[in-house]
Amino acid sequence: MPALRLRGMRLWWWLAAALALPGCTAEGVLGTLSGGRDGLWRNVQQRCLASAPASHPDCAQVDQSRGLVLYKDAIGVSHYLVIPAHPVTGVEDGKAWDGAGANPWAFGWEARGIVGQALGKAVPDDMLGLAVNSRSSRSQDQLHIHLDCISAAARALVNGGSGAIGTGWTALRHDGKPVRAKFVPASTPVLTVDPFLLVRHGANDGAAALPPDRGIFVTYVRDQQGRAGFVVVDQPVDKAAGSNGHASDFLDRRCRLAQELPVAA
Repeated sequence: MPALRLRGMRLWWWLAAALALPGCTAEGVLGTLSGGRDGLWRNVQQRCLASAPASHPDCAQVDQSRGLVLYKDAIGVSHYLVIPAHPVTGVEDGKAWDGAGANPWAFGWEARGIVGQALGKAVPDDMLGLAVNSRSSRSQDQLHIHLDCISAAARALVNGGSGAIGTGWTALRHDGKPVRAKFVPASTPVLTVDPFLLVRHGANDGAAALPPDRGIFVTYVRDQQGRAGFVVVDQPVDKAAGSNGHASDFLDRRCRLAQELPVAA
């Protein structure tokens, strides 16, 4: 076996093993390989923001007016990242919570059709989601919101509990870990609220302080009672309960829910 091919196989074996570890993300693994915790941000700057228009294939969408980038993640056919075009370290950064700029969640949700394009089939809205990880469970120090298919367990949580999830925060458990969920009615799948602001006001009872470390997950639901809207799941870091706020666990890079869907003609 040629040495180059052997090294490539070893790299992918190492990546697969690393991604199996709790709290390990693809952008974190590859960011570490490419230069540490700012590897993702440097790639976005060089590939997407250094020239207009961006020519690198990883730059799926660059919206200069809103200051946001849709960036193809290195691992996962349909996995994308919503990244501000200015420095925002993550959920501990006040700029993520002040609502001053464009809503990155709305931007990512508007772009959700790219997941189906990558898979070659239409993926229903209730199989798609967005997630941001806590500071303690990420490896890259530039805010990035994950966009992909949701997992079967995540869908069971929001659909099975959608009747119980009201417009106020509802305490639930996901994979044995404490989370809170909130239903935001929306007859059409248009995200008009900023989940950061919803969580901030709910976590602090309207206080000015930034919420403690946490992850956030968002998806769309239509339940048997005819309700339609978004479910926002708040996952505070709770070491005693074993929760590290790794909200991208609600997503599935293999998009197994969509495997049985028909392929686009």
